[in-house]
Amino acid sequence: MTMGTRAPAVVPALGRTLAWLATVGLAAACGAYDGGPPPPPPQGNAIMAWTIDEATDPNLCNQSGAATFHVVLYDSTGAFAGEYVQDCSAFATTLFGLYPDTYTGQANLLDANGSPRTTSVDLAPFDVVDGVTVTVSMDFPSNSFF
Repeated sequence: MTMGTRAPAVVPALGRTLAWLATVGLAAACGAYDGGPPPPPPQGNAIMAWTIDEATDPNLCNQSGAATFHVVLYDSTGAFAGEYVQDCSAFATTLFGLYPDTYTGQANLLDANGSPRTTSVDLAPFDVVDGVTVTVSMDFPSNSFF
């Protein structure tokens, strides 16, 4: 009589492999990942618009020695949220990708060397909302220049 032998390690190894594949499949099926890219975080935009003596005349930038507009933002906790610079004669700049929150800050005009030409304007709190662009306006009157 011939006795067949079976490799005892094959069956348990195959069983462990199938159990592992089942576990991986269940873990993947239970997760929230659907194979697509994750959704982008909520973001909004803010347009900073300024005037000099309530006008948007580029000659006023030249006459006053103001080369750039400068703004620093803080979030609702008071944490630094960004610093932005734009040419003075643009009279507006868009800050893209701000997280929804209430922001405050200070803005001023700077000379070509980056030194302040005006006193700072305190920005009133403004809300950034997902998918919305808010406009924040300010004026630098002639008595704000050094």
